Amino acid sequence: MIAQFYQNIILKNPKSIFIILLITLISFGYHSKDFRLDASSETLLIEGDPDLKYLQEISERYGSKEFLILTYTPNEKMVSDVSINNLLSLKYKIQSLDWVHNVVTLLDIPLLNSSDAPLQERLESFKTLKDEGIDKNRGFNEIINSPVFRNFVISEDGKTSGIIVYIKKNEQFKDVEKRTKEEIEEYKEQLKKQNHKNILEIRDVIKSYEDIGKIHLGGIPMIADDMMSFIKSDIMVFGLGVLIFIIATLWFVFKRIIWIIVPISSCFFSVIIMMGILGLLGWKVTVISSNFIALMLILTMAMNIHMSTRFLQIRENYPQMSILELITLTTEKMFWPILYTVLTTIIAFISLVFSEIKPIIDFGWMMTLGLITSFIITFTLLPSLINFVPTENISIKENKDSIITSFFSKVSQNNHKIIFMITGILIVLSLIGITRLEVENSFINYFNKKTEIYKGMKLIDEKLGGTTPLEVILKFPKKEKTKTEEDDEFEDWGG
Repeated sequence: MIAQFYQNIILKNPKSIFIILLITLISFGYHSKDFRLDASSETLLIEGDPDLKYLQEISERYGSKEFLILTYTPNEKMVSDVSINNLLSLKYKIQSLDWVHNVVTLLDIPLLNSSDAPLQERLESFKTLKDEGIDKNRGFNEIINSPVFRNFVISEDGKTSGIIVYIKKNEQFKDVEKRTKEEIEEYKEQLKKQNHKNILEIRDVIKSYEDIGKIHLGGIPMIADDMMSFIKSDIMVFGLGVLIFIIATLWFVFKRIIWIIVPISSCFFSVIIMMGILGLLGWKVTVISSNFIALMLILTMAMNIHMSTRFLQIRENYPQMSILELITLTTEKMFWPILYTVLTTIIAFISLVFSEIKPIIDFGWMMTLGLITSFIITFTLLPSLINFVPTENISIKENKDSIITSFFSKVSQNNHKIIFMITGILIVLSLIGITRLEVENSFINYFNKKTEIYKGMKLIDEKLGGTTPLEVILKFPKKEKTKTEEDDEFEDWGG
């Protein structure tokens, strides 16, 4: 029944099917403008998580400011007049940026043991390292020996200090959670653009102070902005790289332009339609799912190559058949093998849905929908396009003398024992390797050592206590009111 429907509706009406697919492409292509990337920490959290809800309540109650961290390693000694003046100049320059709330440096730490004055007097008018007449060496030793500031504002060796840049809170959208979904998304996009602008501005400031020492930028806003750039770069690099690989492979296999255009068209339709679906559903691509386009291109190409080669083999065996008969026989023979391949791959990706990490769950659903889309496009667009190809351009020259396959055939036939021995050794080594697998949860090691994220975070983590803040919330149990005899008397009167 289904086969008859497919043959009568899909295969016998290639022009109508192609027009429908073209309209579908244009429709979803329009919605692909809503295709979004996201590298914020929210993408790591599952909606409805009670811990996330509690954190949001605490943040709303007590307030919180985002901040950037700079590391300052001067060329001169940290407490020299030159280093202090340079640090002061850098602070005022950053402070002048309109998005900066305030800047905290080594020069803002109160010194309570810098003089021999009475304690009350020191508390009422405390001094800092930037004040005149202060014993800078004594003050610096107080800071570096302080359990509060050591390894936080100043490194233990005294060569690197931290600069905390607090960012002004955007008051444009108050009570964001009460807004519509569209308004919230628009607000988040504005924040991303503003954050990108902020990072560019502060990096310009850092660049202008390169001659005073080594300055690195860190902090969650910087990481989020850089990761957005990495995601865009990955999509472009992997997507373009896979596309070139596909074209080269198709040319190597078929050596005809038409058999490059047909599979590439299926890849193009599948990816654009999938991007439109993601735009409609509001699913954002994260650093984990950024390679879904490359995977879709590869998987779609595999389906199309299987279909194309099978079609050409059948045409070679049955030259008297018409194009419609050839396509019908091809789809009959390839439907179940490709369907089983797609289903097993879908099961692999849908298993990610049972993870408790949001971007991994989203990636599982994305690839599931992507595979379904590629399967439908393969069995609709490819048969339709083949109908448009002139008969004389369909056939290809078969290369019967394949050097590669002949080599592997001879090796496998003449070296049974060696192959089994090598396979056994590899299995043993694999089992040993499995026992040595470790889970890597160091965020820094995910990045190339040449990136600003790695350089800045590595230095901050090793010298200044890290980038990510840890908030400790103390919640005291409510005490039940103990009834007194007087309370009982009042209850009697009221009763």
